[in-house]
Amino acid sequence: MQHARVSVRKLVEFILRRGSIDSRHTSNHTAQEGAKIHRRLQKAAGDDYQKEVALKYTLKIAKDELTVEGRADGIFKDGLEYVIDEIKTSETSFEELAPEQKELFFYQGMVYAYIYAVQHDLATIKVQLTYFQTIEEKVTKEVRAFLFQELADFFTQLTGEYQKWLEFQNNWRRVRNTSLQLLQFPYDEFRKGQRELAVAAYKTLKTQQRLFVEAPTGTGKTISTLFPALKALGEEDDDRIFYLTAKTITRQVAEDALKALCNEDKAQLKSVTLTAKDKICFLTERNCTPEHCPFADGYYDRINEGLWDLLHHENQITRSVIENYAKKHTLCPFELSLDVSLWCDVIIGDYNYLFDPTVYLRRFFEEENENHYFLIDEAHNLVARSKEMYSAEITRQSGEHLLGLLPQKDRKLRRSLIRLDDEFTLIETAVTEKKEHFFAQKPPADSFNKQLYKVSEKLHEWLGENPEDKAQEIALNYYFTVLNYLKISELYDDHYITTVTRNYRDVTLKQFCLDPAPFLNQMLNKGKGAILFSASFTPLTYYQEVLGGGKEALRYRLPSPFLPEQQALFILDYIPTTYKQRENSLTNLVAAIYEMVMAKKGNYFVFLPSYAYLDLVATAFKKAYPEIATLIQNNELSEGEKENFLAAFISDPQIALVGFCVLGGVFSEGIDLKGSRLIGSMIVTVGLPQMNHEQELLKDYYGGKKGFDYAYRLPGMNKVLQAAGRVIRDQKDYGVVLLVDQRFESPEYLSLFPPHWHHFLPIHNPQELKSNLLHFWEQKND
Repeated sequence: MQHARVSVRKLVEFILRRGSIDSRHTSNHTAQEGAKIHRRLQKAAGDDYQKEVALKYTLKIAKDELTVEGRADGIFKDGLEYVIDEIKTSETSFEELAPEQKELFFYQGMVYAYIYAVQHDLATIKVQLTYFQTIEEKVTKEVRAFLFQELADFFTQLTGEYQKWLEFQNNWRRVRNTSLQLLQFPYDEFRKGQRELAVAAYKTLKTQQRLFVEAPTGTGKTISTLFPALKALGEEDDDRIFYLTAKTITRQVAEDALKALCNEDKAQLKSVTLTAKDKICFLTERNCTPEHCPFADGYYDRINEGLWDLLHHENQITRSVIENYAKKHTLCPFELSLDVSLWCDVIIGDYNYLFDPTVYLRRFFEEENENHYFLIDEAHNLVARSKEMYSAEITRQSGEHLLGLLPQKDRKLRRSLIRLDDEFTLIETAVTEKKEHFFAQKPPADSFNKQLYKVSEKLHEWLGENPEDKAQEIALNYYFTVLNYLKISELYDDHYITTVTRNYRDVTLKQFCLDPAPFLNQMLNKGKGAILFSASFTPLTYYQEVLGGGKEALRYRLPSPFLPEQQALFILDYIPTTYKQRENSLTNLVAAIYEMVMAKKGNYFVFLPSYAYLDLVATAFKKAYPEIATLIQNNELSEGEKENFLAAFISDPQIALVGFCVLGGVFSEGIDLKGSRLIGSMIVTVGLPQMNHEQELLKDYYGGKKGFDYAYRLPGMNKVLQAAGRVIRDQKDYGVVLLVDQRFESPEYLSLFPPHWHHFLPIHNPQELKSNLLHFWEQKND
């Protein structure tokens, strides 16, 4: 017998939700404000009103048990009868609620009423819907009375319809767990360090801890973390794995690893890959309203039939699979991927599905007692990404643009936008008086935030009333910007600072998150265990601190699986690269690139810290050596242009090719050019981020040497390590890495070198460079 649990809300919404997807009907009030309204209404109900009453009921379905549980917003007596109070808040007026939406609210209350009636042996009970419309702060109450038998029939029918889904889930998990317990490592032998990593990952997940792992390129960290995670999963009843990444290419690697693990029926598991809404949308321009999108119109009337079909015919649910079934059943592909994820064992997607406070998967992470394992790939990227996720900005010009599109008749929205613009005027005046273009303060801009919330209410109302207005798209984009800003204002605390940037055209107000670690920690706590891993995670203590690891987290570093003689690592200390010396050292730098290329004909990358420096060096190189083929990374590349750039790096080339790229750009990580497709990289400078106001605020936040390291040195060194990691990708690869900057020889930077870099060789002049390059390639040929 298996025991399953489902929340009242999930059960009711899954079986009984009907209607269409409509982005205009998304509630804009924050969770904090919604909870505040709930408390206010509960307090006003009087002393005899019981609030947040936990209720649960267990029933037998076939051979298994199901527990239905949740918290009723309120329970009180009306004369001799008990009343279940279901509180809902929204900007939509009660009269304009879609009938199916109102019924869904009552259905939740009816489940609570049934459970309460069973527990207290009641023959009759009432359900009250208390609806709070936030714009006018209007409370509407509607009461329905039920006989116990009515609720019993309703509950029996509801759980009866859920029965086939529960049986499917329980049967699948029996099959899944049996296969995973028998699962063997998919390859004949482990690479160096793989077995140790797999053991460490398994123990971490089983003991419900966190592990920070530096696993150098070639370790096979994807399979080395997925395999033990699946073994741990097979010993549980209701867990799932989230494999989260920063880039599409690493999601493909995870899919390939699962394919290897499931090949020839080795493992039975269902996985889904989540693709961003804008990328997977079938429309030329995304418009999530039933009037404009046939895949949104009536979505909830068709979704369960589509899910049943998909789950009974597919196990590895990739983007193409989602698209096929979405077209077959006329369903939004993005929402279909989210809905099927509830029934999957492995979910592959972007970091934001766990960490982003505005788009994280509430269906998984707002319920209590959920059991998840988190595998966070290339986790060094999460440092910058998390600052973006937990920060928000809004510009004066965006509101002015919308205001200019609105006719005079839209008085309420126009008035709120004008008052918001007045707030911007006060902010701009304060900055102007200081004769600055940038200003920062610790307290939040409370007055501005209050007015922005009023704008959000009026904007939400306007969007619903004017679906065909020419300003609809601009208003909707602005609305989402406002919602994001308000959501971040909920989180604002000592880890934030408010900044104002003024230029001659615009004013930007930003809530800048200096330290997202507490928020990352909070989200990681929603899982039973987590593995965060990267090829460049030096120093581990830094990443443990800034990524919410806490003092209890474990750390583990694997040795490189490659031999030192496979890669030459030279530090060219005779070429100064500081900004003031770049012109004077240009000739030597260009000559060094030439020596690298001439030592062995092949494909090479040269990484430079900015587009301006890149153009300077590339132009000088082409002028000096026009016979050598070059490619130059442009400022903005489409996916096709990126693919064409990499396609030029062919195996066993007949001519030399030099690709000039930006350090920290799209070609400096996540690129897998194996064998002779890339045999060398030159990395110019230590990669320090450009000095700006925000980096200086970060430096001040952490203070002293630590502040400089966290704001500049460590992010820069990570770019260097990632770029260098493009060269040796496989057991048979050979290549050279040239580090061009005197600072690499300083103790501060040498302490950041990973163990497999300790064989580096300092190069003091062009002659040493030429002779050592030739020597390396001659040894390789021997």
